[in-house]
Amino acid sequence: MGYDISFFMPGHDDEGLSDELLLHLTNEQEAAWRRIVARAEQEIGPADEGRYPTHLELWLHEPAMQLCYAGNSASIEIPYRYTATVASAHAAVATAYALARIVEVETGMRGLDDEVSQAIQEYDLPKAVARYRGVGQHVRDLVAGQDPGSASTD
Repeated sequence: MGYDISFFMPGHDDEGLSDELLLHLTNEQEAAWRRIVARAEQEIGPADEGRYPTHLELWLHEPAMQLCYAGNSASIEIPYRYTATVASAHAAVATAYALARIVEVETGMRGLDDEVSQAIQEYDLPKAVARYRGVGQHVRDLVAGQDPGSASTD
């Protein structure tokens, strides 16, 4: 479970997406992936790549996040572990948005911050950071066994 950003091709709906389970990238999609990886490593920092039967993955190291790419769709997931402070939350979301802009430029897809229902191009970072921190606090409360809706009585 993490904070999600998804990508779609403008002018296409879900019916245009392949129902095939195995990854079949076009030469153009493969080239876009190579550019995404190169730019992410150059502009953001160290990363690892994985190739799976259904998709490609890029894992950024710090802040850690995962980009999944299937040619005609993609997604970014940020773990909630960076939500404890405003600074770490801001850095994680800002990095995810930077990666999202790379994906948009290199693929022609448009990014949607699913958590706040806003296009990446809107770049309302304070809104995204507030949501990321809020959900992260909710998750911490659940893990700690507290009712997120009740006030502490300590």
